[in-house]
Amino acid sequence: MDWIWAGVAIVGGSVIGGAASKITKQLFEKRKGQVAELAPAAASLVFSLTFVIGLLIALGFVQPDSLSKLRDDTIDYLPRVLSALIVVILGGVVGTIASTAARESLGRTMGRMGEQIPRLVKGIITAFAAILAASQLGIDTTVINIVVAALVAGLALAFALIVGFGSRPVATEIASGRALRRLVAPGDRIESSLANGTVVAMHPTAVELDSQGTVSLVPNTELADTAFTITRPEADTATND
Repeated sequence: MDWIWAGVAIVGGSVIGGAASKITKQLFEKRKGQVAELAPAAASLVFSLTFVIGLLIALGFVQPDSLSKLRDDTIDYLPRVLSALIVVILGGVVGTIASTAARESLGRTMGRMGEQIPRLVKGIITAFAAILAASQLGIDTTVINIVVAALVAGLALAFALIVGFGSRPVATEIASGRALRRLVAPGDRIESSLANGTVVAMHPTAVELDSQGTVSLVPNTELADTAFTITRPEADTATND
């Protein structure tokens, strides 16, 4: 008789899980954006949880002692699960903060690469958090640690090369700007084969010129490499050879 009830519990869990998963999928699909994309995963999760509950009920009919032991083991294992969840949550928070900082510092200077690096930073931190969480759960992560360490070392080297080579043009523009500030000041008029206009401002990497209402930015290196004439407001004239 117990086996019959166990079968009923398994079949009932499967049927109820199927119905619940369909309802969940429909609810998620009614929403727009990323929530709708999570519909299949949410439906699968609901079905799995319902089916597992049915299996546990069936186990209670067949072997009540095993169910009691499973409950005790679950209670003993619960602190590890909570610790793993805390690690994952903290990893997500730290990853978000680090990616935001990377986006603010690199986004404007490295173009598209500056948009990808924050995602990479967040992914690395999340991976470390996942490994720590697995360790809390008692899972052997020795092989994973070796692979991740090698991967992170390679990414760190690649990042250093990218930043090093990517920052060279910016550093050159800034150095040229320092030299131009000794010759040019806001209010001066510049005439050259490259551009003509009144200096509005001296930016770290470019000179802002106003030519009859049209504002343009001339890179410092290009202006420094071109011969130009400077007309100051006092009518003094200087040249750059």
